[in-house]
Amino acid sequence: MIDALREAFGRIRAFFRRGQMEGDLSAEFASHLDFAIEENVQNGMSAEEARRQALVRFGGLQGARERHREARGLPGLDNLLRDLRYALRSLRRDRAFTFIAVLILGLGIGANIAVFSIVNGLLLRPLPFHQPQQLVWIAPSNGKTGLSSETYTVDAYEEFRDGNRSFQSITGYFAFSSPNNYRLQGHGDPLPVTGISVLGNFFSTLGVQPVFGRLFTAQERKGNGPAVALLEYGFWQRQFAGDRSLVGKAINLNGQPTTVVGILPDTFDFGSVFSPGAVVDFFAPANTEMMRPWGNTLSLLGRLKPGVTIGQAQAETSILAPKLYFSPKFARSQGVYASTKLTGLKEYVSGKLRRSLVVLWCAVGMILLIVCVNLANLLLARTAARSKEFAMRAALGAGRWRLASQMLAESFVLAAAGALLGLGLAYATVRYLAHQGSIALPLLSSVRIDGEALGWTLLITIISAVLFGLFPGLKISGKDLQSSLKDMGHGMSAGRRHNRVRATLVISEVALACVLLISAALLLRSFLRVLDVDLGFRPSQAYAIQVDLDDKMNQAQVAVRFREVLDDVKTIPGIQQAGISDNLPLEGNRSWGIQAKGKQHREGEQSDAFVYMVTPGYLETMGMRLIQGREFSWLMCAYEHSSRVAQAG
Repeated sequence: MIDALREAFGRIRAFFRRGQMEGDLSAEFASHLDFAIEENVQNGMSAEEARRQALVRFGGLQGARERHREARGLPGLDNLLRDLRYALRSLRRDRAFTFIAVLILGLGIGANIAVFSIVNGLLLRPLPFHQPQQLVWIAPSNGKTGLSSETYTVDAYEEFRDGNRSFQSITGYFAFSSPNNYRLQGHGDPLPVTGISVLGNFFSTLGVQPVFGRLFTAQERKGNGPAVALLEYGFWQRQFAGDRSLVGKAINLNGQPTTVVGILPDTFDFGSVFSPGAVVDFFAPANTEMMRPWGNTLSLLGRLKPGVTIGQAQAETSILAPKLYFSPKFARSQGVYASTKLTGLKEYVSGKLRRSLVVLWCAVGMILLIVCVNLANLLLARTAARSKEFAMRAALGAGRWRLASQMLAESFVLAAAGALLGLGLAYATVRYLAHQGSIALPLLSSVRIDGEALGWTLLITIISAVLFGLFPGLKISGKDLQSSLKDMGHGMSAGRRHNRVRATLVISEVALACVLLISAALLLRSFLRVLDVDLGFRPSQAYAIQVDLDDKMNQAQVAVRFREVLDDVKTIPGIQQAGISDNLPLEGNRSWGIQAKGKQHREGEQSDAFVYMVTPGYLETMGMRLIQGREFSWLMCAYEHSSRVAQAG
């Protein structure tokens, strides 16, 4: 054991003194060679023949040096450093090839890093909550669409909360909040902000704790007590410059003093998880008593008890849901709670994107494979011109692995340079996507280049280097000296066998490119079909603005003000028609139960319809065609305070 440690220490010491020892080795070899030549001369040989015979006895100086290096120091690491230095010198001489290789590798590796970061953030990384595997999304599974058929009443929430035995807690939030539904007043003009009403135990169920301040108290959770709010971290930074003294003070929201009780952590992004594309500024306790008669308004989620699976909770919920359905207490929502489906929150948030992201991941992987095949072909062409060099090195005693390792060293240098370029491109791409609010993908704001992405970068860099460097290295090192000299002698072209290998690589590259192009064409065709869907209105010439009214205005005053706004808009040159709606098309779905005259429904059956509040002129403004009947008159219209004006030119 002691001898082994002593030998290992000696090798390490020799490795760090390899410069001095190389000089000693050269001097020793020169001395032995001189003695051998002198001995041959004394035996009657000429000086030239004596030197040749001495070199033959040594087996070549290079081979002898290699054998002595392996007997001391760390030959593997020493050879690696030597190969890397030689690779850098070789690639520096061929700058055009190096530039092209690094560029295409940077694009291929960068695309893979960016897509992996997205896949990791959306599919692989757990949600940024405490024990996220216990969180479950609770929703009706009645096959209907619209938020009204995907949400619950306050009564149903309380029934779930009190009747279940599988959940630690059940919570939710008001699902019909619209953007800029509050006005922050203070200095200057009122600032539009977005607030979400949540049930009092929302943050404790998620396991989110404020970085400053506290969560809602039991009294505040009722929603009918003092006005309080929890601020999003980003909103607190933007609007209040990160002022910690704001906690405990009041801000003016819609003319009402509202106490800021806490600041949420920057890792919590409500819009990223529950409403992709939305920017939420603060949270307030939901007033459940006021919301009770509103119908289906709450989106629910729960936290399972330790040891309880989703399957066990689903079995209990399947028993509980029909009780809601047949209870007279929920008669106004019959048909909605016939069944309830539980889904892991992670699966609910990003499960629908899994197939698309996996396809995208495979596509960029194929792009990198094409890059590797292309580089292998380029390296083969480059090594063909260096066949005489490798043949001479083999004649001087270099083994097949030493020649192949030299090619691998060049491929690793190229792959490392390409990875650095790709990492920079991926960082810029991911940073742009994470701050791109117009792309409504869940968890997109949490996408980043982290340690896992760096590990993926290292992995694909090594794989890429082996893919495009190993085959050319084995190919060139496997040639015998005579065939190499014949193939690459003066006035000779590369051999037919070499040409066949290159042709095979070109065919493989074209085949992979064809597969990728055909897949892209099919995706493009599907995308064009989606764009060709008849929306039922013409958005190309429609424009929208938001109208804010004084909350103190009564319905009659609102009606008068809306008519004045429409009259003013119609006087703008180029405007043909204008109308008002409480929601833009495709923006939000609100379904109401309807009963057609003379239509009989079976028990538990109900008809639903999506409802938009609009004024006269709206249908014409949006390019909607009436098949029969007429538009509304002003006497028939009802208004809401938070409305939009759609105007077409």
